Amino acid sequence: MSQPTYSLVFRGDLMPGYTAADVKANMARLFKAGPETIGKLFSGRPLAIKKGLDKAQAEQLQATLAKLGAQSSLKPEGEPAAAPAPASQASEPEGSPAPAQPDWSLVPMEGYLIGEHERERKEAVQVDVSHLSLKPAGGYLLEESERPSRQQAVPPVQVPDWQLV
Repeated sequence: MSQPTYSLVFRGDLMPGYTAADVKANMARLFKAGPETIGKLFSGRPLAIKKGLDKAQAEQLQATLAKLGAQSSLKPEGEPAAAPAPASQASEPEGSPAPAQPDWSLVPMEGYLIGEHERERKEAVQVDVSHLSLKPAGGYLLEESERPSRQQAVPPVQVPDWQLV
C-alpha cells in the first residue's frame, strides 16, 4: 500500500496577531518571490502551495507558515486504497442490510464565500445633519422652560407592606 500524499492549501487567512503586510513580506522571503506572485496567494481562493508531500513534510511546512503568520490547511491528494473488509463483515449473510453512508461531508467549501454581486462597492449615503446641534458639556440637559415647575406636587406613591417569609 502506498503512503498517502498531501497538498498544502493556503486561502489568504492570517494567524491572530499578524498583519497582511507582515505575512506577505515573510512569505516573499520564504518563497523568494516578488510582490505580484505573493499577492496572488492572498486572493481568498484556495491555492495549493505545495503538492505531493508526505504527512511529516506537509505538517512541517504548515508549522513554518504558521510561524510566519499564514494559516494553511492540509488536503489529502488521493484516498488510500480501501482496506479489505474485516472477517466479521465478510461472514454476514447476504440479506443483511449494509450500514447507511451519509451523502454529505464536512470538507471545506472551495471558492469564494460570497457571490460576485455581493462584492460590489456601494456608494456612501450622505445624511443631512445640519438641523442637529450639540449642547456644551455641563449644566442641565433640559432648558429651564422644559423642566417641570417645582410647584407641581409629587404624586404620592403607595407601597404595599408585604411580609416576606
